[in-house]
Amino acid sequence: MKVKGRRLKLAGAALLVQFYVVWALGFADYVPQLYNFKVLQASASLLVVGLLLMLSGYIKDVARQVVADKYFRSLMIIYFAATYYITYSAMTEYYQLNIGVSLDTATFLQSFASATLYHRLFDSFEVPTYFYNHASLILFLVYPLYITYPSIATLVTIEVALATLPTIPLYRLGLRLFGDRRYALLTALAYLLFPWVTTYLAGPFEVVILTAPFFALALYNLYMGNRPGYWLSLTLMMTTIEFAPLLGIFIGLYILVTKLDWLKVKGRIALGLETLAFSLAWLFGDFLMVYYFSRGAINIFQNVWGSALSGPLISITDPIGNAIFHFTTHVGSGPSSSHNVMPSLSSVLESLANNVKTSLHTKIQSTVFLMLPTLFLNLAEPQNLLLLPWLYVMWQTTFPPYYIIWVYYTALAAPAVIVPAIWALRKFRPRVRRALMVTLFIAVTISTLFLNVLSPLSALYFHEPLPNPLQPATTPYDLALI
Repeated sequence: MKVKGRRLKLAGAALLVQFYVVWALGFADYVPQLYNFKVLQASASLLVVGLLLMLSGYIKDVARQVVADKYFRSLMIIYFAATYYITYSAMTEYYQLNIGVSLDTATFLQSFASATLYHRLFDSFEVPTYFYNHASLILFLVYPLYITYPSIATLVTIEVALATLPTIPLYRLGLRLFGDRRYALLTALAYLLFPWVTTYLAGPFEVVILTAPFFALALYNLYMGNRPGYWLSLTLMMTTIEFAPLLGIFIGLYILVTKLDWLKVKGRIALGLETLAFSLAWLFGDFLMVYYFSRGAINIFQNVWGSALSGPLISITDPIGNAIFHFTTHVGSGPSSSHNVMPSLSSVLESLANNVKTSLHTKIQSTVFLMLPTLFLNLAEPQNLLLLPWLYVMWQTTFPPYYIIWVYYTALAAPAVIVPAIWALRKFRPRVRRALMVTLFIAVTISTLFLNVLSPLSALYFHEPLPNPLQPATTPYDLALI
C-alpha cells in the first residue's frame, strides 16, 4: 500500500509540474502552439487531478472518518454549507455592482487573463505586473485553479474554501485536547465561527486573505508535532504577501520561548532558529523580488503606509537593492522617494507618538474586538508574540484599512488569536477545560452573529435596517439577483 501511495504522489507531482512546463514554454514563445487557452485549460485540469492524487491519502482518511464518526460527518456538512453560504453572499456584491469589490477583484481577473492570452506576467490596469507592488508567488498556484473554469465565482470559491480550510484539521486538535468527539466538533466550529476569519470574505478577492489559513495550519501542525506539515504550511504562508515573513519571524521567537511536548530543548531551539533564518531569508527575497519588478520604484517597507519606521527601513534597504540591480536612480513617486535620508531618532519618536493618536478610539476598539470573541483566553499563551506585527502596524499607521478590523488585513492576526485561545485550554484541568470550551463556543457564536458582516443580525450593530429577502427589488442592480 505504501508503494502504491508513493506512486500516486509521484504521478500527482508529475501532473502538477506539467502545467508549469506547458505554460512556461508557451508564455516564453518557445512552443507557441502551447500558448492557447484550451490547451492551458486542459493542462490546468490535469494539475487539479495531480493535486488530488498527491492528497489522496489524506482524502481517504477524511472519507473514512466521515463514515465512522457522526460528529465529524456533521462538521463536514456544516463546512460545505458554510462555504456555499459565504460564496453566495460574496457573489451578491458583484451582482449589485459594488464598485470597491469589483475593482479590486478585476485586478486579479486581468492578471490571469494577461498570463493566459497576452504574454504578460499578471498584468492589470493598475500595474504592469502584480509583483510590481507585492511578493505574492501564490498567484502561480491560484492561477491554474482559476483557469479550469475562469469566472468570479471560481475565484471566490477558491478564496472561501481556503480561508475556512483549517476547520477540518482542527477537529483532530480538539480530539487531542478533550478526547471527546463532541468537544472536538465545538473546537472546529469555534474556528469557523470566529468572526475575524470570515467577515472580510464578503469583500474583494485579496491574496492577503490567503495568509490566514496557512498561518493557522502552521500553528496546528506545530502543536500536533507534524514537522513536514509545519514547513509546508509555513512555506505556503510565505508565498501570500510580503508581510507574511514577519509573522514567520515571530513564530520562530514563539518556538524559542514555549514548551512543545514533541520537542526537547535542543530540538526546540533548532526549530526556532531554522524558522527565524527561513523567514528572514524569505523577507529579503520578497524585498528583492518587488524591487526588481518595480525597477526600484517600490520598496516593500513602504507598503506599511503611515508607519514611522518605514522611512528608516527604506533608507537602509534602498542602497542594497540599488547595489544588487544597479538601478542608478530611484524612480518611485511613493513614500520611499522621500526617505533617501535617514530621519533622526527624535523625528521618528515624534512620528510614532503622533501616529498612535490618529483614530485612537477606533484602534482601541479594534484591539478589544479582535480578542473579545475568545474572552481574551489567547492572552494565556506566549504566542501573543504573533500579534505584535499586526498590533504595531495597526497602532502606528494612519492608513484606515490597517486598523479597521472588518477589512481583510485582519487575516494577518485572526489565526494568532483563535488558535492559541483553543490551545491554551490544555493548561486547565479536564472538567474546567470542557466548561471553558463551551463558554468560548457560545462567545464566538454570539460575536459572529452581531459582528460578522455575513450575518444578517450584524445590521443591528451597524445601525442599519435588517435585510428583508421578501422586499421587492426596486433597482436594476437588485433585479440582477433575481
